[in-house]
Amino acid sequence: MIFGDPILWLLLVLVAPVAGALLAIVAGTRGSEIAARVTALVTLGGAAVLLGMQASGTWGSYLGLDSLSDLFLFLVASIFATSTWYSRRYLRSIDRPFLTPQRYYALLGAFAFAMLLTLSVTDLGLMWIGLEATTVTSALLIVLEHKPTSVEAAWRYTLIASAGLTTALFALLLLYESTGSLNAFALAAHPVTLSLPLAMAVTLALVGYGTKIGLFPMHTWLPDAHSEAPSPVSAMFSGVLLPTALYAFLRVYAVVASPVPAGLSDLVIVFGIVTALVAAFLMQRQRSYKRLLAYSSMEVMGLAIVGVGLGGIALYGALILVVAHAFAKSAAFYCAGNVLRKTGTTRIDDVRGLRTELPWTGATWVVSAIAVTGTPPFGTFVGELLILAGAIVLGAWWVVAACVVAILIAFLGMNAQIGRMVFGSERRAAPPSSEPAEPASDVLIPMINVGVALLLGIIAIPYLAPAIRSAAAVLGGGIP
Repeated sequence: MIFGDPILWLLLVLVAPVAGALLAIVAGTRGSEIAARVTALVTLGGAAVLLGMQASGTWGSYLGLDSLSDLFLFLVASIFATSTWYSRRYLRSIDRPFLTPQRYYALLGAFAFAMLLTLSVTDLGLMWIGLEATTVTSALLIVLEHKPTSVEAAWRYTLIASAGLTTALFALLLLYESTGSLNAFALAAHPVTLSLPLAMAVTLALVGYGTKIGLFPMHTWLPDAHSEAPSPVSAMFSGVLLPTALYAFLRVYAVVASPVPAGLSDLVIVFGIVTALVAAFLMQRQRSYKRLLAYSSMEVMGLAIVGVGLGGIALYGALILVVAHAFAKSAAFYCAGNVLRKTGTTRIDDVRGLRTELPWTGATWVVSAIAVTGTPPFGTFVGELLILAGAIVLGAWWVVAACVVAILIAFLGMNAQIGRMVFGSERRAAPPSSEPAEPASDVLIPMINVGVALLLGIIAIPYLAPAIRSAAAVLGGGIP
């Protein structure tokens, strides 16, 4: 049957956001919103079908899927859909926005398409182009609220991310010199023994793609861009842009034959641990709740990179962590958007008493915060536990100790700050918003997303768990 052909659903996933972007440009304000919402749901539907059928194969010279790309496609499509649906009331709360709703939805669709394209091609060069396109399509979204700080953040993001991807381009040149190919699927099927040029290529890829992942010390664009972007865009940055960059690195890392030499895997682990520790400590001194969430994303991605370096069951845990974090962190950013619209400030010290003023948002924010920081029984806890188990199996006790320190410090930093804003005595410098108390539509989407993170930990979601295991198996990871 034609509907059982994966290429049909893949083309639907790629075409739908482009169609939504084009329709948004020519439609009016209301029409652009409807077009964006409908096409985002179509994109999610196509990605869900691909994940369910565990689509794999190649079509032509450049398009291809396997279990790993299926998982990441579904992740991007999910957060794209929820961000699109959340955007409506958020846009209406902005005075004199830099972008019209038509241009906003067009850029949001183009941003999603760039990530989906990155995940749908077999050629590492095209992956690099797709990831570079995410910078071009998302930079203008950061300046939506037309503030000097957002313009500065957009410039910093563009320059640093582009510099990092230039480094990744040199990595691909060295990789091609070493292997004579940039076909990620073919190289993964026949991994090569590590040589000096290949080791240099993987190292440069770690630095280059690590810039977009938010690894220390290439992370400096991340807190500014995530905190200055509108909340639905911040949700896409933290939830799926960072994992898309991680995906690009995983495809390069998979070229090296297993077991990966200790020197190279240790380098990956060290980058991850340092990133997680630096981010966890920086979370303690944040005065903006959006920057707090941004550094939390950096800490989680650091732990995920540790799982990649450890391999095996830790790699499986890293994928669970990335998936659960995407849903939980997007929920946290949506709640942050509700708080910003109500209070008019992102300063932590100026926000108190949300339990009475925004009770549903406050409750969901608390739940999303404990989900993000790896509290049982959320999926993030399962992912972090498996990463620690992988380190214990290998006898890497220094990795266990460093990760536990990072997790505990991040937990305290996040939940203490969110707790003060929700349960603290009411004290706010900014005047309250004139908006109605709390429409159900404002909290429904974050509740759904944090619910997915919860179910992933409690019952492992039968629909997602096999897909994550298959994705880990592609990279040689999983439960022994």
